Amino acid sequence: MSELRYLFNPDSIAVVGVSQNPSKVGSVIYQRLMKNKSQGILKAEVYPVNPNIRSINGVKVYSSISEIPDDVDLVVIAIPAAAVPNIVREAGENRAKVAVIISGGFAESGRIDLDEQLRKAIRETGIRVVGPNTIGVSDPYSGVDTFFLPRFKQLSNGKIAESLPEISPGNIAVISQSGALSEVIMDCLKVSGIGVRAIVCVGNQVDLTVEDFLRYFSNDPLTEVIAIYLEGVKDGRKFLNALIQASISKKVVILKAGKTDVAGRAAYTHTASMVGSIEVYRGAFKQAGVVEVEDMEEMVDVVKALSMMKTAKGNRLFILTNAGGLAVLSSDLAPHYGLTIPNIPEELMKKLEELKNQKIIDPIVFLQNPLDLTAQGTSQTFEEVFRVVASSGIYDLYLIMPSHQPPSVDDTVIDRLFNVYREYDCSLVVCEHGESEWSKYIRERFDQLGIPSYPDVRRALRALSALATYRKPRNRIFEKPWETNRISWLYNLGDGPLKFEDGVKILNHYGLETPKSLTVLNEEELRNVIEELSFPLVMKIYSTKIAHKSDIGGVIVGLKTQNDLIEAYKMLRKKVVDLNVEWEGVVIQEMVKGVELILGSSHDAVFGPTIMFGIGGIFTEVLRDFSVRIAPIDHDDAYEMINELKMKKILEGFRNLQPVNIEKLAETISKFSKILWENPSIRQLEINPLIASGDRFIAVDIRGTISKNKDNR
Repeated sequence: MSELRYLFNPDSIAVVGVSQNPSKVGSVIYQRLMKNKSQGILKAEVYPVNPNIRSINGVKVYSSISEIPDDVDLVVIAIPAAAVPNIVREAGENRAKVAVIISGGFAESGRIDLDEQLRKAIRETGIRVVGPNTIGVSDPYSGVDTFFLPRFKQLSNGKIAESLPEISPGNIAVISQSGALSEVIMDCLKVSGIGVRAIVCVGNQVDLTVEDFLRYFSNDPLTEVIAIYLEGVKDGRKFLNALIQASISKKVVILKAGKTDVAGRAAYTHTASMVGSIEVYRGAFKQAGVVEVEDMEEMVDVVKALSMMKTAKGNRLFILTNAGGLAVLSSDLAPHYGLTIPNIPEELMKKLEELKNQKIIDPIVFLQNPLDLTAQGTSQTFEEVFRVVASSGIYDLYLIMPSHQPPSVDDTVIDRLFNVYREYDCSLVVCEHGESEWSKYIRERFDQLGIPSYPDVRRALRALSALATYRKPRNRIFEKPWETNRISWLYNLGDGPLKFEDGVKILNHYGLETPKSLTVLNEEELRNVIEELSFPLVMKIYSTKIAHKSDIGGVIVGLKTQNDLIEAYKMLRKKVVDLNVEWEGVVIQEMVKGVELILGSSHDAVFGPTIMFGIGGIFTEVLRDFSVRIAPIDHDDAYEMINELKMKKILEGFRNLQPVNIEKLAETISKFSKILWENPSIRQLEINPLIASGDRFIAVDIRGTISKNKDNR
């Protein structure tokens, strides 16, 4: 967005709300800007604005933006909320490009009326706005800094201590939906020796949003990594599309807060009850190719690695250390982070044996991966072994842990390892345990050389995992759901649970197979069953009031004779009577053997239609082995979903079950994903189980809900 360049690189800035009181927010921001200007960082002219004072520190204070004799690019507003809309309007009418509203007291405190006034001023003048209720922007390159918290604070003992460190220039752009977390991220990055492109707190997003800043930084040459603290978005598909476009050109890392669902949901299907908002967000993150992290520490560790190191082609890890305990710890933890530790192949083993013969590797060392050089290993040993292994090209990633405690290792190990890294341009992470001066010095030097280092094996492995798994997404757009049903007869259905026969018609319309079946209302109709269907058979209660029939014993399998049918019918009829539910009959189907899967779709409030695929049957909710995506998906997405299952091996053939044709399964999932997207009247739809056997995928049980009221979707 062209307007945003005036936020980061303005020629002139007006600060509305300066005061004679130096601790007031407007005064703090003005002082920070003037300090950056005096140091030559900020090139923009800075104009203080307050109608009640004439000067501050000998500098003229303007009574209004209109009085400023210059075109103002950026207006920073720190005044009571009630006065903000008029100031924004004045700024826009005087051709200001962007405003940062620090002031709080808008929709977040119940003042919806002020939000509406603000939106109207933005709409009518064309000015762009960050906030309100934000700490704004900090850009170490241009010197634009609206962070108003003090750098230093006094302790109770009288000592002055640093409270908020100054950020240094770097290649990480931070977008945050929390002002407080913006400062925490800033602090953590600085302590970890990481520079920042800019930090933006979006506040209430009355105008400029996370998506706008994603687009800006995706085209910014100074940005390599975009780190996002996210609480939620209003338009999921708009967000996903912006995320995909950003991920194509930059590496994107997201910390998503609000992982638990506190709101209840009307769930007729397993899908709607199991798939909460965080699963949907995670599906979107995977489709956008971004790295999701679990906490602040991991965010800092991952963005550090992605900003310094190239990503890896695979997950094959080589571990080199001189501490046996670290070798064991790292090999135990690596699989947890999706990393493999392949054995040393014969060709490479010969080269390492040669180093043994030359006495570079001690004779007592057992050659394996992880490779423990023992306390006899020297700085030269680390260098020579790393060179031999890196030159082989066998491994994708390297974790080196050169413990400095043994006298044989000195600080020359840093430059020695760096020289090999530079020669072979490999994906390397260093772990140096301890908090001694030596430990801190070694980590700091590696960081300065562009090799990410960590004080803990777990943190190093998480960073390596990000380097291994990061992949750019495919360039595509997720369009909004259809406004009208592709299947026109759906408009004839009443709101509520979907009837079984209607579910069959929907699936057949999309080329999905259902078993041969009959609906039987009374005992007399059972006589016709054997003329239409072949034994063995399955009988289940037909009811729009009972969602999960297996839970109440409402499904009887393995019926082989007419007598079996009659007995099963009587049992199920009695169950319905005992439950005091209206009798709607039974469904009788030919039995199908295979792997039980689940295929579901529901309408998410943020992202719209979603697709869920996993292991099905009666243990679906217990196993919780499923994957989620935003619908519709193509064959490649479906294939990824299949590969994410923890129990994927059962699809390859288990005991007497046929192996499943994965290509055709992916095609089936892709077809199913279009149903809700193309038919807005369908709120939920689920096949459980979907029986998979060889090339066949048969929808044995279908349930769903219809709602023609769009507001109810």
